[in-house]
Amino acid sequence: MRSRASIRRSPAYASWDASLTVSGPWLHAVELGTIVRRGAGQVLYGEASRHDFFYLIRSGFVHTTLQRPNGTSLLLDIFGPGAIFGEGSSFTGPVRSATATTITPVVLSQYHPAQIADAFAAQPELAVSLIKLLGTKNRLLLNKLTRFTSSDPEERLVELLARVAQTWRDDPYPGDTAADTTHARSIHLTHEQIGAMTALSRVSVTRALKSLADKGLIATGSKNVEIIDREGLIALLGPR
Repeated sequence: MRSRASIRRSPAYASWDASLTVSGPWLHAVELGTIVRRGAGQVLYGEASRHDFFYLIRSGFVHTTLQRPNGTSLLLDIFGPGAIFGEGSSFTGPVRSATATTITPVVLSQYHPAQIADAFAAQPELAVSLIKLLGTKNRLLLNKLTRFTSSDPEERLVELLARVAQTWRDDPYPGDTAADTTHARSIHLTHEQIGAMTALSRVSVTRALKSLADKGLIATGSKNVEIIDREGLIALLGPR
């Protein structure tokens, strides 16, 4: 595998990482918006549907998908705590270009642009952070096209699973995501979904998962991956 630093700098989760650099003011402004809780597998908004809100994840995971012309789904991004998503369409037009679905139970702050307009005047850092985030996400589009060209299958899966494990360890809402620091936990992604996220075939995903399972880091099911050794995966990811 490549160095830990290489894994940590990978753009596979660039939109989530971009949010973490600017979402501080939103995380602290707990009085804004509405706190909502959703179970795993809930659609927050659908592709081509109208939806006025955008979100900040306080706990749990969400992914966005795009439907291909052949009817299959492409997994675009996975977001975790501290990520802001859906803001582009929320401000420029409510018709969505992708579908956002919860992967695990989540705690979200839900915002409507009209309802936070006054907050921008009182706390301009909120508006500045969104402008920075939108600009950064636009620059990331080209990077996403080539994001998996230089890493091997196992490394890609390590990044995905280690980031999940890292976030679970730091989860500020453990009761809302069924966290238990002494027990294994599952991420509900099929091998096909993991393959779409990591640009791997199902066969490559299965082989890489088996390698990690043989090391005692994970266990696999037909529609989920169970993280057994959380700290071992985090160690492979390297320092954040």
